[in-house]
Amino acid sequence: MKPIVYAFPGLGTDRRMFGLQLGLNCELRIPDWIPPKKDESMNQYASRMAKTLDTSRPFSIMGVSLGGMMCMEIAKYVQPEKIMLISSCKTRSELPPHIRFAKSLGGATLMPVPAMRRAIQSWSRLLSDLPESQKRVFDNMVMNVDGDFLIWAATAITRWKNETIHDNIIHIHGNDDKVLPFKYVQEDIVVEGGTHYMCASKADEVNELIDKYLLEACPLPQPILVPHKMPITV
Repeated sequence: MKPIVYAFPGLGTDRRMFGLQLGLNCELRIPDWIPPKKDESMNQYASRMAKTLDTSRPFSIMGVSLGGMMCMEIAKYVQPEKIMLISSCKTRSELPPHIRFAKSLGGATLMPVPAMRRAIQSWSRLLSDLPESQKRVFDNMVMNVDGDFLIWAATAITRWKNETIHDNIIHIHGNDDKVLPFKYVQEDIVVEGGTHYMCASKADEVNELIDKYLLEACPLPQPILVPHKMPITV
C-alpha cells in the first residue's frame, strides 16, 4: 500500500502546482484551501484545516512555500509520519527580513486583490526559471485563486510566529531561491541551482528526494552548515 501524502501549494497557486508530482510513489492528496476567517492567524487557520484531513490511516504532509509553513502549523494538531518542506521556511526566523518587516505595515491587508495578483505574477516571472508554458499555468493559477484567501495568506505569512521545529521533518531548498533566500534557512538538503519554483523546474530531482525520504530508501544527508547563514532579526 502506497503511503498517503497531503500536499499544500504555495501562495497564489492551486493543486496544479503539483502536476509534476503526480507520479510520486505515494497516494498524493491535495486538499482545497478552506475560506479564512477575518484576522485569523496561520495557526488558527491550520487548526481548522487539520480537521479536513483523514487521519484514520498513517499519512505524511508536504508543502511548498506557504504550504510548507502551513504544514508546520498543521503538525501541531495531527501526527503525520513525515513532514516535507520544499522551498519554504520552518520558522519565522527563516523568513527574509523584508517579509517580517511587512508585519509592521499591516501585511497585505491594504493591497487591492488585482494589484496583489499582478505583483505575484511579475515577481514570479522575474525570478523563476520556468519555461513559458509553465509560466502561463502559474499566471492562470494566480488569476483564479480566491482573492480573499490570497490577501489573507500574504498577510498571515508576515504575521507568522512559529518557532517550533518538529523532529520528523525534511527541508529541501534550492541555493538559487530568491523568494525565500537560501542564506536565511537551515535546510537538510540543498538542490544546486534550485529556485523557488524547482518543484516544477527541477521536478525529477525533487521527486527523487521525496520518494527516497518517503520510502526510507537511503539515509538523509547530514545538514549542510553554512557559516554566513545567520538569520536577521526584525
